[in-house]
Amino acid sequence: MHSRYQKTFACLALAILIIFGAKQAAAQAEPDADSSMASLPANRAGRATQDIDPSRWEPILIASPSTIDVPPPEPLTSAEIRSELQDLRRNLLSATPHQKALVRKWVTPNQGKQWRALLDDLSLHNIAGAPSTLRLYAALHIAIADAEVAARNRQAFYRRPHPMEMDSGIQPLVPSLSPFAYPSDLAAETGAAERILLFVRPEAAGRINALADESMRALNSSGLYLPSDCEAGRRLGILAAEQVLSVFERDDRPSQLVFAKEMPWEQPAALETVRAGGRFEFTHTSYDDSVKWTAPQERQGVTYGDLPPWNQTLPVDPTAGNWKPLILESADIFHVPPPAANSSARTMQDMEEIATALNNRTCYTDYIVFKWANEQPGRWTAQIMDELMERYGWDAPRTARAEAILYAAIYDALLTTWHEKFRYLRPRPALLEPALPTVILTPKHPSYPSGHGTYVAAADAVLRSFFPEDESEYGYLVSEVNNARVWAGIHFREDQIAGNLIGRQVAEAVLQRVHLDGSPGDRSKRVLGKTLVTSAFFGDGGPRYH
Repeated sequence: MHSRYQKTFACLALAILIIFGAKQAAAQAEPDADSSMASLPANRAGRATQDIDPSRWEPILIASPSTIDVPPPEPLTSAEIRSELQDLRRNLLSATPHQKALVRKWVTPNQGKQWRALLDDLSLHNIAGAPSTLRLYAALHIAIADAEVAARNRQAFYRRPHPMEMDSGIQPLVPSLSPFAYPSDLAAETGAAERILLFVRPEAAGRINALADESMRALNSSGLYLPSDCEAGRRLGILAAEQVLSVFERDDRPSQLVFAKEMPWEQPAALETVRAGGRFEFTHTSYDDSVKWTAPQERQGVTYGDLPPWNQTLPVDPTAGNWKPLILESADIFHVPPPAANSSARTMQDMEEIATALNNRTCYTDYIVFKWANEQPGRWTAQIMDELMERYGWDAPRTARAEAILYAAIYDALLTTWHEKFRYLRPRPALLEPALPTVILTPKHPSYPSGHGTYVAAADAVLRSFFPEDESEYGYLVSEVNNARVWAGIHFREDQIAGNLIGRQVAEAVLQRVHLDGSPGDRSKRVLGKTLVTSAFFGDGGPRYH
């Protein structure tokens, strides 16, 4: 009997020692580093650390989450905290239906969707080229994602509890989305989005600030945060966004670039065919190989407008192939073979496909053409990702990072395609057949590879990586956009296939370098954020971004 008690006591003592040792090791671990994972190759680390705490995630563009700090919070026993708790308890008792609706709008894992909708609205009529436009969306979503990681890192460091954990009389309006309150990670997302949008559209400062203030009121009203939590989060988000802007400041894009998107240019007015009962007939039986894409020339009798970008007759973002990508080290890594010669059977075959489509236009084909002609790049794929992330209940850090990876991939892919466009200078179909009755205006940049085919294929690769079992939600997009650009009469089928190839290659390379689970990737050749040096261009109120 005595021996049995001794054995039982020994087992209990051993278990206590094991538990104590594990807790002590966890307490000593730094919130922003994991040395055991840092030594693993990127692919192994990604598999071995699928449940890394977001406070230890590797940011995308900021150098380190711990380098962006906020002042230490007030002690929980301070008069200031007691006053904030008392005010919050009183305000929750008198919350109106409107306040509750705003809380549901802003206390959400996908705050980025709200800010992207505002950017859609602010950018829709600006007519910036696709590379310049995607640059804005990438900046927005990367800033939100990195601000979220930086806030989680500081939360793990300060470990301030939520109000309801300090005062049992406080009943939040919604469930908590983070383990700690200071600084508020959702307020950090708000601050990051606000700073990026003020840079992008300083002339809309009133609207941007009003929406940011609405978000802050909602977070303060939710019962999850004290005002000091939200103020600190907003400030941290602004600092994170400025580090992201410092990367864009060094990407070799001309700061005063003002080029239009699809304004009238050298394509002559083509006669209507289908509705007039006529049919388009080729004026050439073969095409001259010496014909290359050339920059548009101003046409007599065309009014281009008085203010930029409407008065521009220049090509769209002609230097984009030389801009510095966000994740890849260069836009000159992936290439496609030269396009078919103008005189080739392949070009004539593709031209016949275009003519057949234009001579057999339907309401459906026109709908598909305009669906893809009028969207902000990435819109449809981002909407699908939003729905899937909500369906599977993704949290705020993962949601923000997924959107950032999506836009980084399609932006880097588009820069690669622009490099190839101005390398080959393939003429558009309307340059070979001037009377071609295109459904929409021919874009002012070379034909091969297709930009739409590129960024949709890149987005498809990202969606397949994140949601491999939901192909029914997005699997049709690549073929649909390929058809849309051919049916419009502005691209050869070969352009689309080449764009698809670049999109998938670049997206796969981005996914290898930036991991959804936050594990370390290859950042050795990536330009990382630093303190933003305010200039006339980057300061609020500087020249408009086009």
